[in-house]
Amino acid sequence: MRRRLADTAVRVAPALALFVLAAAGIALGSEGGGGHGEGGTTKWLDLLWRTVNFIILAALLWKLLADKVKKYFIERREEIAQLIEEADRAKADAQAQFAEMKKKLANVERDIEEIKTAIMGELDSEKARIIEEGRLAAERIIQQAKWTADQEVVKARKELKEQVVDMAADLASGIVTKSMTPEDQKRILEEYLDRVAR
Repeated sequence: MRRRLADTAVRVAPALALFVLAAAGIALGSEGGGGHGEGGTTKWLDLLWRTVNFIILAALLWKLLADKVKKYFIERREEIAQLIEEADRAKADAQAQFAEMKKKLANVERDIEEIKTAIMGELDSEKARIIEEGRLAAERIIQQAKWTADQEVVKARKELKEQVVDMAADLASGIVTKSMTPEDQKRILEEYLDRVAR
């Protein structure tokens, strides 16, 4: 409330002074502006009286409101200085953020290249790993195939031997049967029974 009153007084005082001076000028102008004789002296005394009244009023207003007006202007100056300081700080912060963003944007291309290089390196190492795993798997398959082939050869040899033995036995049996006499058969039978009995 006091601040508003001080603001009003500061605004009204110059207007009031202008009004008094304008009224005095109008009063002088309406009398014919002569200034001679008794009427002219009265006018000058009236103007002097009004001027003294104005000076007293101005002095009273100054006495009553000077400290408040000074305080208001000091506070207003400090407030404006603080606002300017805050604006400068905000501007400095904004400039720092802008510089940081600009720096980040400048580094984006380099970062993209680094990421691209890292991804390509990972792809190359993954490719090499897959190729190595494929080579090892192929070697295992080849070794397994060789082992299977070797087993098949061993099995085929065994079967061939058995066939040869069977054929030789059949051939020998045929030869023996053709060349064996009944006495030979009787003697072999007795030898066999004798062995079984033992």
